Amino acid sequence: MSAVVTASATSRMTAEYVNPVIAATRTVFSTMLNATATRTGLSLRSDPAEVSQPSSGVSAVIGLSGQAAGTLVLNLTSSTAIEILHRLVGAEVTQVNAEVCDAVGEVTNMIAGHAKAQLAKYSLLISIPNVVSGDDHTVHFPSNVIPMVLSFDSDLGPFTIEVGFSNLPVQ
Repeated sequence: MSAVVTASATSRMTAEYVNPVIAATRTVFSTMLNATATRTGLSLRSDPAEVSQPSSGVSAVIGLSGQAAGTLVLNLTSSTAIEILHRLVGAEVTQVNAEVCDAVGEVTNMIAGHAKAQLAKYSLLISIPNVVSGDDHTVHFPSNVIPMVLSFDSDLGPFTIEVGFSNLPVQ
C-alpha cells in the first residue's frame, strides 16, 4: 500500500511543479514573443548524463531555491534562439552571439519568474540565468535529481525545458 501512496504523492508533486512551468512557458511565448508554444511531450530524463538538448544549440540554466531546491533549463536549437532575439528586440543576426544568449537568458528568467509566482507556497528564489552554447554541450543535474523533460514546438522552432527538484516537501 505504501508504494501506491508514494507513487500518488510523487505524481501529485510532479504535477504541482510541472504544470506551472508549462503555463509560464505558454504565457511568456504568447505575450513576449507573439508565438504559440505547444507541449509535444513529457518524459523523465532516465540517464542523468543523457544529452537531451540539441547539438549546436543554446541552453539557459536557472537555479531555484527556498523551501524546495531545483533547476530549470531551457534548451533551444541555434535557429530557435536566434528567432527569440528577433522576436524580442527585432535584431537580425545569422549566428549565436552575446545578444542571442542575453535574449535566451531573459526569456528563461521570465519563464522561471512566472512559474515562481504560481509556486508561491515554496517561497522560491531564482538565480541569474547562465547561458551555455555550442556543439554537443551537456547540462548536468545533481545525481539525486531526475529531471522532467517538457518538449515543445512553437512558431519559433522546437525546444525543451528540463525541470527537477531535489527536495520538494511532502504535503
